[in-house]
Amino acid sequence: MLFLADYFHSFFNNFAYLLETVLDESFWQLVLGQRWFGLVKRYIGNDAVMFGIFLSLGPTILSLFNSFYYWIKSFFDDLFHVSIEITSKQAIYSPVQEFIKQNYKQLPDFKHVSGVTMYSTIKRRNHEYEEERVKLGLMPHMGTMRHVYYKGHKLWVNRFTRSALDRSSGHSTGAGGGGNSDSILEMLSGGNTEGITISMRSRNLGLLQEIIQEWIDEYYRMRDNQLIVYKANTASWSQEWEELCTKEARGFESVILKKNQKEELLNDVMAFRSQKEWYQRKGIPYRRGYLLYGPPGTGKTSFIQSLAAKVDMNVALISISASMDDETFTNLLVHVPKNSIVVMEDVDHCTINDGDDDDSGSSSRKRLSASGLLNAMDGVYSPEGCLIFLTCNDMNKIVPALLRPGRVDVKMEFGYADKHQIEAMFWRFFDEESQNGQDPKWVEIMHKLLEVLPEHELTPAELQNFFMAHALLLQSPHKTQAIDITRMTDNEDTEKEDVDAKDKWALFFKDLLASVDSFMEKVKIDREQARKHAERKLKQKDDDDD
Repeated sequence: MLFLADYFHSFFNNFAYLLETVLDESFWQLVLGQRWFGLVKRYIGNDAVMFGIFLSLGPTILSLFNSFYYWIKSFFDDLFHVSIEITSKQAIYSPVQEFIKQNYKQLPDFKHVSGVTMYSTIKRRNHEYEEERVKLGLMPHMGTMRHVYYKGHKLWVNRFTRSALDRSSGHSTGAGGGGNSDSILEMLSGGNTEGITISMRSRNLGLLQEIIQEWIDEYYRMRDNQLIVYKANTASWSQEWEELCTKEARGFESVILKKNQKEELLNDVMAFRSQKEWYQRKGIPYRRGYLLYGPPGTGKTSFIQSLAAKVDMNVALISISASMDDETFTNLLVHVPKNSIVVMEDVDHCTINDGDDDDSGSSSRKRLSASGLLNAMDGVYSPEGCLIFLTCNDMNKIVPALLRPGRVDVKMEFGYADKHQIEAMFWRFFDEESQNGQDPKWVEIMHKLLEVLPEHELTPAELQNFFMAHALLLQSPHKTQAIDITRMTDNEDTEKEDVDAKDKWALFFKDLLASVDSFMEKVKIDREQARKHAERKLKQKDDDDD
């Protein structure tokens, strides 16, 4: 510190001497000569001339002073402060932003802020129901700097937004002077990048890094039992992954498939994840592809979510839309979030250029091609250690080359529910009431349901809807009243209220069996609606082709 004091003392003394010299008339007589000095002095003494000079040079002088001020400020900031800039393109942006939202109440003397949406859970109706209420959160305005305290450290927080033009003119962190075609297109598209700069008064950058890392660790610690879902964002020229939401992890046992199906897929995934060195020794690309195919509602997506939670992974969704092209798809697959299962749903309905389209059309050139999809999945750019799950309804509509080993290693059909699934689904919803299947009455009702519910005709989603509707009555605090309402007809009077609890349970069992016919009729109507929709869609496509 003594060295710095001597340095600044010497600097200001030299600056004062320079200022005295420049303001002395003899200096300008020596520089300009006696004739020019007299001419300049005569015009400087004219008020009109000085006013004109001030109007013309004033903004330039102010700009120079402003630049000088920021240069001095930047010099001292670099000397006494360390900072870390995090843009919204980074995966750590959400954890840092969440910390700021949660701790913005620490910011002193603020009067004008930005409102953000937050949520809080409240109890309603005598603590019987919970509701997620919207709550107002506070964040600093863009371009303002505020400070927070964390474990005795004072940190400055600055939120900013930066246009593509700013990034191309020198704010970019990339090396080199010229921009590539992607950056030019991004600049023309007008895309902006948001970010946060965290600063602290210190010369130890590692300390600031540790503090921010604690925020990130706390963010993910609070979500240890949750599933993080990422979504591919293709809305701008800079394709990126963004955190879509967090969900409660679905239990692996909650998804009911045919016997041993879950176990086979789980064992295969676990074996793959534990054999990285074996793949490397054998020279085999370390990746694994799965295809789950079958009618809608058979549990394909639900199984993937439960599997991800079971093996402590997250989910990264790619939607192959008409705006997706080869370069975009490859870039997203290369930069897929770590420890995530890549999911491409309904690939049989995706917009893929298989080469049959007119190559001269602009739409054909912009669409993802079959070759681009195949090369991205097992070519030079394909990511190592990646689990890719494809889902579809009709496997025959998929390009055969996509299904060959190396791209899709495991194929599993998810079909309509068999008796094993019907029985497992029944016990899933009524295990508590039936004492885990030990109550003879519940065993009897289950066997009766197996007789009336057809095998290989209903999807697990339809069965779940059927059983859940009746299970909710049992779980509801008003289940007795609800059962009476479902049984009441115009010919019955209030003597139902005198029915004892035992008879009401009998009525519930009877209702469960009696509702099967109406349930099957609703399923039939839904199937007919889906069939007509598919026919109308096919006809519209044929008309468009014509």
